[in-house]
Amino acid sequence: MHQIQPTTRRNFIKKSSALAGAVAITSFAKSTTTGHAADNKTLKLGLIGCGGRGSGAARQALLADDKVELVAMADVFEHQLQNSLQTLQKAEIGERVKVNKDRQYLGLDAYQKMLASDVDIIILATPPAFRPAFIAAAIDAGKHVFAEKPGATDVAGALSILESTKKAEAKGLFLVAGLQGRYEKQPQEMVKRLHGGDIGDIHSMRMMRYAGPVKVRERKEGMTDLEYQIANWQYFTWLSGDGMVELFIHEIDRMAWIAGEYPTSCLATGGRQTRIGEKHGHVFDHFAAFYKFPSGLELYASTRQQLGCDRTFEMVVNGSKGRCIGNGKVDFTITGDKAWASIDKSGPRRKRKASGQQGHQLEHDAMYAALRSGGYINNGDYLAKSTLMAIMARDSAYSGKEITWDEMIKNPQRLVPTKLSWDMELPKWKVAMPGQHGII
Repeated sequence: MHQIQPTTRRNFIKKSSALAGAVAITSFAKSTTTGHAADNKTLKLGLIGCGGRGSGAARQALLADDKVELVAMADVFEHQLQNSLQTLQKAEIGERVKVNKDRQYLGLDAYQKMLASDVDIIILATPPAFRPAFIAAAIDAGKHVFAEKPGATDVAGALSILESTKKAEAKGLFLVAGLQGRYEKQPQEMVKRLHGGDIGDIHSMRMMRYAGPVKVRERKEGMTDLEYQIANWQYFTWLSGDGMVELFIHEIDRMAWIAGEYPTSCLATGGRQTRIGEKHGHVFDHFAAFYKFPSGLELYASTRQQLGCDRTFEMVVNGSKGRCIGNGKVDFTITGDKAWASIDKSGPRRKRKASGQQGHQLEHDAMYAALRSGGYINNGDYLAKSTLMAIMARDSAYSGKEITWDEMIKNPQRLVPTKLSWDMELPKWKVAMPGQHGII
């Protein structure tokens, strides 16, 4: 049923050549809110998922276009919605935060109430388990979508996003992904140079991101299992995808972007050494993965979230005529005959700082500029496929087995329950034991 092959390097690079592969922008004739006729129209924005990232995305959307108003908000927790609302009202865009009480939607069906309203654009910033269903519902409802990363926590969800991507394109609806590295100017230039052959033929890559753990939220008295797991979502694989998918997706996506193709197989390892209590749910605290690509390119990628350990954030791309070294998100150096650096480190520190990460804002700037001009952006393909690439590594580490792209697609895994209720009995997942079982 699912015949989705990993993209070849030649086709991938051809498709991503515009704007250094960051976004695909074309024109289209029909849309409810786009085109030159929409230049003076006030666009109505709705936020689903009112945590820190959702609040940040709403603010950035309002900064991107002064004729956008936030008119509706939805969350499963009232305190989170109210905290977000108050924060946004106090921000510099506060006068355009116009969320009346009857537009404050709560509960597991809050997103449906939101989509039944007259909002034009939806921001999706819930835990990623819900993203595929919410994207599908939003596109069916005729809404433009900004969706945070990752796309899904299981293979079935990622495949659903690919279907929604096609529907969005047919309807002329935007599907913009929160993989903001593709909108950063420095990574765009770096990828353009690598695709242009500045280091010759790329034969191997390495990506490392070692950081500390995310905060554990304690269980409050009276919380049901579902309430607690949603509140502490980063520690439950079905909700977050685990750290390899939830956080490291940015780095996985960058390496796929550079490679110009998606892998044929992955063999990974991982486990949990420092986060082993019941409050730490199902997730691992370290992963290491080895990917093979159709062209023969190889990638070694590793990540960890452990307290008290050295931190690093480094990328190395080796080519036949040089190499590219990255430190962090925007600092890149190419060595060889076509040497280049993304940041001038000889200048004043203030100037170097001004050259830092801006992608969270730039992705919204691009979205609203295209909406106003009659352009079109749809990032659904790489949102889904990079998510699948991250899931490959997680499931290989969980199972201890090599996983191929074809096998993964033919037998789509599903972790997210199809129906949710506050008092439901959730599946009794166990922490994965490599060589014995994956998460069950």
